Amino acid sequence: MTRRRALRTALEAAILGAMALAFAGDAHRPPTPATPASTAPAPPLEVEFAGCSAVHAGPACALPGDRTLRLWVKAPMDARVVIEVDATVAADAPLAALGGALVQGGVLARVPVPDGADALSVTAERGGVRTSFRLPLVPPLDAPLLKDAEALRRNGKLDEASSALDALASAPDRAVQALAIGKRARVDLARGRIPAAIAGFEASIRAHREAGRVSDEFLDRFALSYTLLYNGRRFAEARAALGALGPLDAVHPEGRALKPYYEALLSSESGDLRAALRQLDASAAGAERLGLGDHRRHVLQMRADLLQTLGRPLEAQALLREVKALLPAGSAPCEQASLLNDIGWNALHVAWASGGSSGPLADAEAPLIAALALYRGPCPRPAEQDNVLTNLALAKLEAGQTVAARALLDEARRTDPRPDARVAMYWIEIEGRIALRSGNPASALRIYDRLWQLAEASELPEGRYRAALGRGRALEALGRPDAAIAAYEGAEAVRSDLSLLVPLGQGRGGYLGRFEESARLQVDLLLRRDPRRALRAARRSRALALAALRWIDGIEALGGEERARWESAFAAYRDARAAFDEEGRDDWRLSSDELEAARVTRASRGRSIRALLDEALFLARRGEPALAELADAPALAEGELMLVLHPIRDGWAGFAVSRGDVMARRLPALDLSAPAAELAAGLLAPFAAPLRAATRLRVAAHGELDRIDFHALPWEGAPLVDRMPVTYGLDLPERGARPADAAGAPRPADAAGAPRPTDAAGAPRSALVVADPRRDLPAARREADAVARALEGRGLRVERLSGGLATHRAVAGALEQPGIELFHYAGHGFFGGLDGWDSGLALAGGSELAVGDILALRRAPARVVLSGCDTARTEASPGARGLGLGLAQALLVAGARSVIAATRPVDDALAERVMAALYAGEQQDPGAQLREATLAALRADPSCDWASFRALVP
Repeated sequence: MTRRRALRTALEAAILGAMALAFAGDAHRPPTPATPASTAPAPPLEVEFAGCSAVHAGPACALPGDRTLRLWVKAPMDARVVIEVDATVAADAPLAALGGALVQGGVLARVPVPDGADALSVTAERGGVRTSFRLPLVPPLDAPLLKDAEALRRNGKLDEASSALDALASAPDRAVQALAIGKRARVDLARGRIPAAIAGFEASIRAHREAGRVSDEFLDRFALSYTLLYNGRRFAEARAALGALGPLDAVHPEGRALKPYYEALLSSESGDLRAALRQLDASAAGAERLGLGDHRRHVLQMRADLLQTLGRPLEAQALLREVKALLPAGSAPCEQASLLNDIGWNALHVAWASGGSSGPLADAEAPLIAALALYRGPCPRPAEQDNVLTNLALAKLEAGQTVAARALLDEARRTDPRPDARVAMYWIEIEGRIALRSGNPASALRIYDRLWQLAEASELPEGRYRAALGRGRALEALGRPDAAIAAYEGAEAVRSDLSLLVPLGQGRGGYLGRFEESARLQVDLLLRRDPRRALRAARRSRALALAALRWIDGIEALGGEERARWESAFAAYRDARAAFDEEGRDDWRLSSDELEAARVTRASRGRSIRALLDEALFLARRGEPALAELADAPALAEGELMLVLHPIRDGWAGFAVSRGDVMARRLPALDLSAPAAELAAGLLAPFAAPLRAATRLRVAAHGELDRIDFHALPWEGAPLVDRMPVTYGLDLPERGARPADAAGAPRPADAAGAPRPTDAAGAPRSALVVADPRRDLPAARREADAVARALEGRGLRVERLSGGLATHRAVAGALEQPGIELFHYAGHGFFGGLDGWDSGLALAGGSELAVGDILALRRAPARVVLSGCDTARTEASPGARGLGLGLAQALLVAGARSVIAATRPVDDALAERVMAALYAGEQQDPGAQLREATLAALRADPSCDWASFRALVP
């Protein structure tokens, strides 16, 4: 055993009432024994239904026009399942042979319902015991005048529709009244009468509840939430509109499947991208069970868009390919065009992530050309056509076809004379890149200067970044390296701002991917001229990548009043930002002098907008500074060597840093799958002299090099760790004390993080040992016993939480206690989510201590040992260049001074052996402790994965 844990159309449907949505009920009925004497357990049965024209309280299903219902049935595969409509058997077979699609362990079947039917039932039988589900059927609502009014509204005849609906609001049938009120609210929404629309939806929701029309209440609450969100960013009210549906979820799984989509819109708009992705997953899973193909496609497309924003183009690409495969033949031209544009734009980002290779570029052109044909023909949408033309111009430019790129750019400008400021920004950048490709860097420099002016006037940090990056390239081409370095430094300063915008869903293209380019170019250029400045640039680049991940998780950790304050501050920023953008729509047409005048005029409002953003981010960071400055040189102990590695244009920059000395080397690109000896030759041999002089090594490797076990690389006939202790550093900036620290929380006695028996006042210090919360790892329990005895032998008071006692509340509470200096966990660890966002330590009752929980801690123990699988893993998915934030890294960010953890699955026996040796020695330094323990494991069993454990430090 190992220690591993065993869009848019949907919106229109809700807002415009474009169709009657079919809702399902996840209704479970108590088992009904076949005979009183039967003692066999009742077979589990889950049933969800879809396809009703309406769902009434009960639930009861109003039949649709085609009189066909969809059923998702989950029961044991060997159970006999009978589906009946009244007394007529529609299906009778074991679940595995029932017919229909196998979906999530159940079967999705279609059941025709004859006229006059009163009920549909599903029975699962096994061992003579039955479990049943029954759904009453009722006739659909017959309201031809309501249909006529709806047709008028859809055709844009709002006055006529409004009159017809006003008349129906006093109809004798309460259901017709409720529906008319909701449709009247949609008319008000279309006219921009937002307060009237909100009042109308609130009235229709009350009327639906009184009439018992559950499905229509869901629809109008979705519409109300959407209206509140996008017309005033009234987050709390929008969330309350959805939250009120909770009591209806039990009888309404299709509503339960759709609801997470709208919750994801809320999360995305409020900057909680991690929650948005999780909610989209839930909505997609529900849609798949119920056969809601259109909704599932739109959910997956929105998820791909979020992944793209986060700089995860390959994951987004896989989702978009799935959406394309699911798109039915004959789909609406505009839906096809939107998807094709997304696919092409994504392929561009895949190409950028892979260094501009020709394959992904070819993948970009074909879908963009197809999308353009649709927008020029059956889907005439000038703004979308302009977007495709811009994307296609970028693709042609990347392929080296500057003439074609220029022609597409000219057509885009003719298509949309008043583009969005961000589109205009791309136009100017394309011009600058064409000038560079054409061998005219002086012209390119002038173009990028203009782009900077436009971005300054419009308060667009991404535009400032692209302008600074372009200026650096132009200045390099002009033979002005010092000026180019200054430009790249300016781009990095803007990148700091962009790192804060990642949680807000801003920064088209994904900060975690493409916006690292300035650091690569800056470090590359400085490497030839000033190695110490190159080192500082490389270290700051790593800090920026980590900062973005911290804020994303910090937002999810907010709750209650803190969450409401964040959303209020964030809404104020987004509203001010939108108004500012609209004012600057024509800025790209202005002359340089006019742009400068506009910038000066708006400067105070721009500062106000930034102040609103700072206020929101301050709340997300819980008062911590945005990005503390790194010291000019890392704090190193006597004899300690720090090895820093950062990507550059081609290959890597390597720095060997000791007290008072920096050795810099340009390293070639490496194949990470190469033999260890080859990796050692590329990464260690260039620094042979300082390595021989060192007594300990700290590794700070950027991106994919973080996956290499430097301590296990061969060095002069033995693993490197045989020569000296090796730790892995995040190189975090020094920061002020957290609130808990200021209130008297203890700090470690030494930089290594060794626990102290007493604090300054002589009070006993404590350790927390958590063991086998899931009760399935006997070796973990034995390990915890040995650890507790060793710690008590050193005079520490040990608090133990084992098995069922190790609940989330108990563990999180104990970790925040001021006296806890050391935390030892022995149990299941798991890695998941984007760059480790969903990683966690398994706790009792199926709960877990996740990365977000750790970042929300008021304090963290000085020293941590995580004896579980994947607890130090940060492996990024292909195409992602940024740092990951796994469990060990999150603990260091939260304030721990050292963490010993595993980068991959760990054999239970090996973990017990390493941990016993870890605490048996006399060493107090974590790196030295782990060195002795792992070398002992290697000597005992050379075939074991002794290198899986690492010692990490801030």
